[in-house]
Amino acid sequence: MVLGRFVFTGGSYVRRYALLDAISTNPRDVVNLARIRLDEIAITNLYMDRGFPTVQVRSEVQEISGATVLAFHIEEGAMVTIQEIRFEGNSAFSDRTLRGQISLAPRRAIIGGGAFSEVRLVADRAAIAMFYHDRGFIDAEVVDVVQEISQDDRGNQNMILTFNISEGALFTFSGITFEGNEIFPTETLEAQVRSRVGATVNARLVQADLQRIAGVYFESGYIFSVISPAEVRDPVNNTLGFHVSIIESGRAHIESISVVGNTRTREDVILREIPLVPGDVFSRARVEEGWRNLMNLRYFSTVMPDTPPGSAEGLMDLVFVVEEQPTTELNFGVTFSGSADPDTFPISLLFRMNDINFLGSGNQFGVNVEASPDTVSSSVLYNHRWIFGLPLDVGFDFSVNWSRRFAAMNNTAPFFNGDEAFAFPDGFASWEEFVLAGRRPPREYLMNFNQTYLSLGFSTGYHWATPLGRLALGGGIRGGIVHVSYDAGVYRPFDPALRAGHGRWTPMNSVWTSVSLDRRDIAFDPSSGFFLSGRMGLHGLLPGEREHYVRSEVNAQVFFPLVDAPVTENWNFRLTLGLHSGLSFLFAQPGSRPMSIEDANRLALDGMFIARGWSDEFGNKGHVLWNNWAELRIPLVRGLLAWDFFFDAAGVETDLGSYLAPGNFGIENMRFSFGAGLRFTIPQFPFRLSLASRFRVEDGRVQWQDGALFRGANFPGLDPVLSIAVTF
Repeated sequence: MVLGRFVFTGGSYVRRYALLDAISTNPRDVVNLARIRLDEIAITNLYMDRGFPTVQVRSEVQEISGATVLAFHIEEGAMVTIQEIRFEGNSAFSDRTLRGQISLAPRRAIIGGGAFSEVRLVADRAAIAMFYHDRGFIDAEVVDVVQEISQDDRGNQNMILTFNISEGALFTFSGITFEGNEIFPTETLEAQVRSRVGATVNARLVQADLQRIAGVYFESGYIFSVISPAEVRDPVNNTLGFHVSIIESGRAHIESISVVGNTRTREDVILREIPLVPGDVFSRARVEEGWRNLMNLRYFSTVMPDTPPGSAEGLMDLVFVVEEQPTTELNFGVTFSGSADPDTFPISLLFRMNDINFLGSGNQFGVNVEASPDTVSSSVLYNHRWIFGLPLDVGFDFSVNWSRRFAAMNNTAPFFNGDEAFAFPDGFASWEEFVLAGRRPPREYLMNFNQTYLSLGFSTGYHWATPLGRLALGGGIRGGIVHVSYDAGVYRPFDPALRAGHGRWTPMNSVWTSVSLDRRDIAFDPSSGFFLSGRMGLHGLLPGEREHYVRSEVNAQVFFPLVDAPVTENWNFRLTLGLHSGLSFLFAQPGSRPMSIEDANRLALDGMFIARGWSDEFGNKGHVLWNNWAELRIPLVRGLLAWDFFFDAAGVETDLGSYLAPGNFGIENMRFSFGAGLRFTIPQFPFRLSLASRFRVEDGRVQWQDGALFRGANFPGLDPVLSIAVTF
């Protein structure tokens, strides 16, 4: 039988959408009685967590009007609300302090709440005990929790909870001694102990010390060694230490490595990412590296390594259990183009197919076509990973682009070549006026031109696993031809490169190289680690090309996990701090040839990816860009959605010369913004939606900028920002 719909009867407190979220059965599923029984338990737990400890749930499959209906009958029972929480036996810590350690809370007149849950009560008892243990009261325990229940006129039950606490004595730490260690000297094991002798015992820190001691053996493959810590107490002086007895064994070797759960991805594609082979000594660090490599492929939603024993003593198996996720992005229709250029039409018709695991081979294949009134582009790409069994990538792409663009013109005197330091286009009376306008002429002083660009790119890269992280070297070359046309009888472009390319096909070639070091846990949504990268590109390889310049950029990112605290059984509150700084330069190629570059390829603050909210600065093009951001990231739904707070500080230097010399690049160049917004952490949907508040500094004073939304008499307003979450 196939289910048609669901019915919930008897319950009124929990809404239907919450009940549907709690169960795993879906419409059009085949009736599965075991799964339905689990759904009954899920609904029961949902009610109990909301203060209904006596709830009863039963299910029934019915045939109604020819359809199979799954009915859940709910008897809620009385709701138990916490009226007051008390503590007895506590002298070291106040009631208020202890109340802050638990999740249960009394009902408040305005904000409500107060639901009683047995599950949360068990967790709160453990939380209070751990709070004491971390502060030296290692024998502290919650002896009992008294529940006094009374019933009001409406039939609801009110509860007074009283936690009876036995604190015990305060202990200090006396150290850790060792016995039986021959493979590693005592000094090596003592170096893992961070708890200070004479300090108040912190149970979690001491436990971490013991885990690091065991980790010395496990990291080196001695996983069958027995590490047995025993407490050493002095009840007279109230000290606590540990004596660790060690029975050493030989290193464990891997008998076999296998993968479970891969129905699409070839096993060899997975195994090549694991830096271990059968016969190797077991290494937890290498297993973690393999997990990180597999997660960064973005083929799998989960990867779980398992280490069952092998067929003989000293042998073990290594099994990676994976859960595959979609790797193909297939889009049709209308899309936001993501361009930061305000003169570009923001909506495009789109066809896009991109598969990062093409036919399960681990290679990438993609086709992209976009069309709008002023832009038509198409491309095809292929990237082949692991050439000759080595971590060597080779890729190519071919693209055709046509665009109708706008440029400043110089139709009226004074006439400039366009590359002088004092030059200014039509619409301005002086260089100073041009600068004050953000180097952006009024729309009526812009000319349009058509540009067609055909290009073929080739790239390659190689990576190594190092103790510091994943080291990668890359490079590539792109060859192409570009054609520019405009009405030369009407317009004279201000840009000399644009004038030089009019009416003819000219070559447009470049070559680049890059290096990076990646220590992030998961590249597309990191919570720890760092990333360093550098890239150098040489644009213009032949004498007849329109552009000749060099672009270099360096980037550094670091991520710190600040908080990882359980809130519910299935959700932890996590807080990650991310910091980024990047520096980009444009300069002339070595030799006597001056720098020649189109205005569109100069550096700028786009307001979407760099200096969020400052889209009106896009016309202020320059030759050096310093981009910084700090983000506090809070995952709302792990692997799907996050809430981010951000602070951006970025600036552009427009003048050629010693870019960072005193008097050139200063705080006046910087643009600042801060705000918050949603970030999708799905690799196939990497969008951000944020609100930003902006300011700049002039003559030592903060100048707030007007925003498009919520602007008032005493509030400058906020700017909406829709962008793509860029992953390096």
